[in-house]
Amino acid sequence: MENHIVSSLQLYKKPEKDFLKDKECLICLETIDLEVAKLVKLPCGCSNSVYHIVCIAKLLSSGKNKNFCPHCKSDYEITLQKVVQPLASIVVQPNTENQQTRRLSYIIIVHILTNSAMNIINIGMLRDYSKNDANIISKILQISYFCKILVNVFIVINLKINIEKMNNHLYLSYIIQSVLFVLLICLLSIIKNNFISVLILLNNIFFIITELGFRIRIECRLMNRVDVER
Repeated sequence: MENHIVSSLQLYKKPEKDFLKDKECLICLETIDLEVAKLVKLPCGCSNSVYHIVCIAKLLSSGKNKNFCPHCKSDYEITLQKVVQPLASIVVQPNTENQQTRRLSYIIIVHILTNSAMNIINIGMLRDYSKNDANIISKILQISYFCKILVNVFIVINLKINIEKMNNHLYLSYIIQSVLFVLLICLLSIIKNNFISVLILLNNIFFIITELGFRIRIECRLMNRVDVER
C-alpha cells in the first residue's frame, strides 16, 4: 500500500503559470497566485484542478467519501486516510532554478553595462606618457579594455538561460577585469601625482562599487524571499 501511495503521489503534476491564469480556488474562492500560494494540482487535471493545499486538505479530512475533485467530482485512487498527510508535500515551491536564473540575469546585465561603460571611459582617459614603461602599460591597457568590451558583447550574444554557463561567463569577466585592474594600478604607480590617473582610479572605483552594491541588494532580496516563503 505504501508503494502504491508513493507512486500515485508522483503522478501529481505541478501547475504551470499559464494553467493558473485567471484561476481561483473553488473552495475558498480566492485567486490562485503561484508566487505566494502553496498549491496542489489534482490528478484529474480538469480546468479547476488546482487548489490551495490547506483548502483541499480540509476538504479531504472533512468526512468519508470526500476524496474527489470539487470541480469535476473525479474520484482519487488514493484512500482518504493516506492522502491527507502526504498532501502537505505536494506543494508548489518557488522554482529555485528560475529564481537563480533571473537573479544571475539581472547581475550579468548590470555587470555588462557598468563594465562596458567603465572600460570605454578608461580608453578615453588613457594617453601617451613620457615614461617608456608607463606608455607600454597604457597601450596594453587600451587594447585590453577594447578587447574586454568585445568579450562583453560576446557574452551577451552567446548567453543562454543556463545557470552554470551564466556563472562561468560572469566569473570569467571578473577574472579578466581583475587582471586589468592590477595593470592599471601598476600604471598609476608609475605616473604618480597625475590628475588623469586620479580620475581613472575614481572611475573604476565608482563602477565597481555600483555593481557590487547592486549584486548585494539582489542577493539580500533573494535570501529574504526564500526566508519568507519557508
